[in-house]
Amino acid sequence: MCAKVIKLVAFFCFGVNLLAHADDPAYRIAVKIDKFQGDVCYLGYPYGDKKYLADTAELNDQGEFVFEGAKPLDGGLYFIYNPKNLYFDLIVAEPEFRLETDTLDYIAHMKTEGSMENQVFFEFQRFMRVKQKKASELNEQIKNTDNQTEKGRLTDELDQLDKEVKSYRSNLLTKHANTFAAKFIRSTIDIEVPEAPKDDQGNPLDPNFGYNYYKKHYFDNVDFSDSKMLRTPNFYGKINDYLEKTTVKHPDSIIASAHTIIEKARANDEVFRYCVVNITYKYETSNIMGMDAVFVDLSESYYLSGDAFWADSTLLTKIKDRVGRTKPNLIGKRAPKMVLLDTLMRPVSLYTLKSDYTVLYFYDPECGHCKKKTPVLKKLYDEKLKGMGVQVVAVDIKKETHLWKKYIKEQDLNWINLADPEIRSNFRYEYNIETTPQIYVLDSDMKIIAKKLDVEQIEDFVNRQIELNAQSQNPG
Repeated sequence: MCAKVIKLVAFFCFGVNLLAHADDPAYRIAVKIDKFQGDVCYLGYPYGDKKYLADTAELNDQGEFVFEGAKPLDGGLYFIYNPKNLYFDLIVAEPEFRLETDTLDYIAHMKTEGSMENQVFFEFQRFMRVKQKKASELNEQIKNTDNQTEKGRLTDELDQLDKEVKSYRSNLLTKHANTFAAKFIRSTIDIEVPEAPKDDQGNPLDPNFGYNYYKKHYFDNVDFSDSKMLRTPNFYGKINDYLEKTTVKHPDSIIASAHTIIEKARANDEVFRYCVVNITYKYETSNIMGMDAVFVDLSESYYLSGDAFWADSTLLTKIKDRVGRTKPNLIGKRAPKMVLLDTLMRPVSLYTLKSDYTVLYFYDPECGHCKKKTPVLKKLYDEKLKGMGVQVVAVDIKKETHLWKKYIKEQDLNWINLADPEIRSNFRYEYNIETTPQIYVLDSDMKIIAKKLDVEQIEDFVNRQIELNAQSQNPG
């Protein structure tokens, strides 16, 4: 069903939960594996993009590995693992059951006792393995024949095989609809897009029908009300693909998709918490420019709104501060107002500095990285940026005037130099200056069009903006 895992990411490093055994255990899973050469096995589960250890069992006198503990296991698609070439999936949704197999073929020879869930699961796997093998043989024959009649016959046979699989799966899902095994199997089924509606001339009424239908129905086969889905690779994979592959890479589109997922997740508290926490964190830590807008929206919608029932006051205070530092400087917003002093101690407003493009360069004269990057930016400004209609506004984030002026003289910084020695401005907060150097690029209206660029990226970015502006003015 699932590909064999060769390396278990964070298997022994994260979330390890060696459950205490008890005389009257809350769960008991006995596993017998004939011909297995080993005296210990591990029971684990997937969660997000990692795998975690749930329990460890040693071979007992009856030749079984028995996993048991005083605390019930959270259900889901677990796996039995040993580094000596042992791996197979099983479903944990019942407190006690027994499995027996051998090393010749874990799936084909699997016997289950006391577990309808695993009986359904392994029977389905056995059926699918037979059909998948047959499908591979037919595809290979189709590829290797030039006889069109034979190719047609093989294709028809492949189509019939596909119908058999769908019929079997449909019957299984109906007959065992109340099992988690059926829910998991259903979650692996891709959405089939129907033919697009057409006009009288046979042309599609909506050229984007296929995409829109697929996106709208993407989660039809996923049960958000069952927290056991969290402990399957499908749940993380479906959400990640929806955000990464099915959604346009624009903050507004990502925000809409994130809300779609999270609102579905309200069907279960644990699923809701997982989705809010992980999707918010994904975009809080994203390296893609502009995606911090997603973090701000989700934080305001679910944390600062009071919906995040798990968040204590300390976490909410941190999130509120992070949002406060991020929201004023999102891509597309006008740069926060900033009035600083020039080297003659005269106040200068950012909004009075007119140019096609403005590079805001926040730095610290004593910062080692700034000492490396400032000369690079200086050279770029003198040789390229100045001639491209770009002004550089360099802002010293410290208040030591003598160090600032000394640095300007030593580096021969012939651009606009500003500072805030009396700390009358809130720019450090509104521009979220936590590290230096920090770079923003503004357009002629002082709107933020880029941020957190490296010095070496500025020229290409501005050139691209110039090209886009030219194209918009001359679309032909």
